[in-house]
Amino acid sequence: MADFKKKKRIEGLPNTGFRPLLSDYADKYLEFHRTASDSGKKARTIDREGHSLVHWKAAIGNVRLNKITKPMITGFVKARLAVGLKPRTVNIDVIVLRSVLKEAKDDGLIAHLPTDDVRPRKVKTPIRPLLSPSAFEELCKGAAQCRKNGMQLLDYLRLLAYSGARRDEALALTWDDVNFEQKFLRIGGDGNSKNSKVRYVDFNSQLEAHLKDMAARQVPDSEWLFPSPQRREIDRPTKTFRESFSIAREKAKLKWVGFHDLRHHFASMAVMSGIDFKTIAEWLGHQDGGMLLGRVYGHLLPEHRQRMAEPNECKASCRSS
Repeated sequence: MADFKKKKRIEGLPNTGFRPLLSDYADKYLEFHRTASDSGKKARTIDREGHSLVHWKAAIGNVRLNKITKPMITGFVKARLAVGLKPRTVNIDVIVLRSVLKEAKDDGLIAHLPTDDVRPRKVKTPIRPLLSPSAFEELCKGAAQCRKNGMQLLDYLRLLAYSGARRDEALALTWDDVNFEQKFLRIGGDGNSKNSKVRYVDFNSQLEAHLKDMAARQVPDSEWLFPSPQRREIDRPTKTFRESFSIAREKAKLKWVGFHDLRHHFASMAVMSGIDFKTIAEWLGHQDGGMLLGRVYGHLLPEHRQRMAEPNECKASCRSS
């Protein structure tokens, strides 16, 4: 017994007794991270984890934490893939379960993680077409035709395309984030950017002109760039333009376009303008110095590639002559 206690202390074996069911522990996990001010997780991350845990609880929620096995996890993965879910979605499900089990291990409820040997599924990054300037203008025309909030949606789409801001980052912008004197837009000042870091996008001519136009039409009783039409006594931003955006896409016949394509549009236009990858990466909030930019975001228009090829053709003709 003494040897066992020593081994338990050295190897960090969990306490004896019944372990909680996965469903019960998952609920406590979500409750803690929703209520604790220092949990380290953002609200949208908790919501996303909650969606995944619904499926985990349905599959193995009645299994105690220390009885969860690798075959159970791989069986869940195969079942999710069989109903047509994308590998990326299933990989996120496994990551969520791993986060819950890591916390259970820290609490001394399990000795090892059954997810350790579960390999992520290969994910093929789809190559999306570049939203060209002409197509973007058609999208803007479609937005302007929306009866509900057409002007606000149009302002929102142009801001995304001219700044590279992510969907939720743009909704969180206030007029304090706009610096006309030093000519920059601060993104993530509320701490809710994707990597929780503040970044600054220097004004280009389109962004500056657009923000000045928006400022001239600024709602006097709101601090937000995109205030909610239903804010009443409480000043708050618009939550989403998803419904209106869907209508705008229909009118423009661009059903494939998503909000993130406007971020791609910004990055690609910057690349074709000759701006170095490091600067563009800083504007986008990438921490890799531009590697992701070159692999995913650097879509180029055919006419740009043709212009780049012209000097080489000239040199070749000069050598032959």
